[in-house]
Amino acid sequence: MNENYENNQPEEFTDLIELFKVIWRTKVIIFLITFLFALASFFYAKSLPDMYMSSAILAPTSEDDGLSSQLDQYSSIASFTGINIPNNNTSKTQEAIQRVQSYDFFKSFILPNIKLENLMAVKKWNSKDNSIVYDKNLYNAESSEWVRKKSHPLSKIPSPQEAYREGYLEILKIKRDKDTGFVTISILHQSPFISKDWVDLIIFNINESMRDLDKNNAENSINFLNASFALTNVQTIKEVITNLLQAEMQTLMLASSNKAYIFKSIDSAFVPEIKFGPRRFMIMIIGILLGMTMSIVVIFINFFTKSIRGQ
Repeated sequence: MNENYENNQPEEFTDLIELFKVIWRTKVIIFLITFLFALASFFYAKSLPDMYMSSAILAPTSEDDGLSSQLDQYSSIASFTGINIPNNNTSKTQEAIQRVQSYDFFKSFILPNIKLENLMAVKKWNSKDNSIVYDKNLYNAESSEWVRKKSHPLSKIPSPQEAYREGYLEILKIKRDKDTGFVTISILHQSPFISKDWVDLIIFNINESMRDLDKNNAENSINFLNASFALTNVQTIKEVITNLLQAEMQTLMLASSNKAYIFKSIDSAFVPEIKFGPRRFMIMIIGILLGMTMSIVVIFINFFTKSIRGQ
């Protein structure tokens, strides 16, 4: 067995030497392929627009937590007496995050307050005069007309669903810290000013929409409880209804008075001075490494194929 190993060892070294000789002979090919990949990655990186990210760090308001548990407690007691009050166990913060990411929120509160072309047709941002350069294949800024060519079911003008799917969800970033509970809402856009404005727009509308929703729910519950109070003569039930009424009225009062109803700002959004991306240098490095790797792999495969055929 040792003799076979010793006999095979010179052959393995020979193969290894031959392999390095092949690499050396084809170094020009490796260099050219690597250069082409580097050139392609350079032009690709250069074609990408600068992107800016504006973020706001928000703290969930805590006033609703006590009220929610109080309402849940009284609702459970009321259910035993035949009065069914909606029991909402969902965290207000989690509900707000889901609403911000929903199509209904985008269609009702975001889309009517932005320019669709700023979401779906921006090519780059001009920092000299703070102007937007649009993709001429998509949108004609001079005539304010959409010129893109799309086949059915898509249309020339992006639909709300397409704008939500291809635009809004692509630029919206939401992160919640598990330790502190703080929520970070970010918008990635070619224009740093639009990025900041849209973060502010989202925060304002989620606070207002959640406020209006809770006010409507509280008003409906108060009307229902008042009607139930008038229909019963059982003192225990009346006490439960009275407690529920107090909790709902407190919810209504807080919804009417608090400006930052769901989120209060810890660190407000600002216009970023430094771009978020793209990382052009890293793109070029990856392109160079990819080109070098592919060229060497092709040479290896060719070398071993010839070796096998030679045997």
